[in-house]
Amino acid sequence: MPDKKTLRAQMQAVRDGLPASQRAEWSRRICAHAINLPAYQSARLVHCFLSIRSEVDTRPIIEHALAHGKRVVAPVFVKGSVETPCTEILSLDDDEFEIGRFNLRVPKIMRPAALAEIDLVFVPLLAFAAPEDAPATSQAGRVCRLGYGIGYYDRLLGRLRPDTPKIGLAFAAQRVAALPTEAHDICLHAVITEAGLLPGA
Repeated sequence: MPDKKTLRAQMQAVRDGLPASQRAEWSRRICAHAINLPAYQSARLVHCFLSIRSEVDTRPIIEHALAHGKRVVAPVFVKGSVETPCTEILSLDDDEFEIGRFNLRVPKIMRPAALAEIDLVFVPLLAFAAPEDAPATSQAGRVCRLGYGIGYYDRLLGRLRPDTPKIGLAFAAQRVAALPTEAHDICLHAVITEAGLLPGA
């Protein structure tokens, strides 16, 4: 099995290689599946990443949540820190954001949010493995996730309430048979692709 660094490069290339029009259509399907989740419907505070490059476009989820009275928080990446802060966002208007570290969009006004209040978290990833016969883990669920190597989401997921659903958003092409894992890696409860929720629940 390739190491994580090699896999990251390979899977980044796979995702980048998907036609932009296809990614846009699949993103719409993924967001529709996400909005239909019972966990989303009942959530009062949703954590959702602000998409970059070839990631699943999460704007429909965020726009729907804000339009339906839900609170939305997004990650704030602090380089070299073990902190996992989040900030509430009230709009996706460009004038509400600036470009911060890692070339990511960051709200100009920080509205800190308590991690204990998060009811559902949507997570970005480069690859995932969801074998049908994989047992649930004590950390979360059955889905292994390959992130970007920064470690933010492993730290964040480990600090959420134990009952908080942890859902990855990815294209089906990002699924692999297996992933190398380490002790600090946190599994997800499920991943939503354009085909629906995996594992099949």
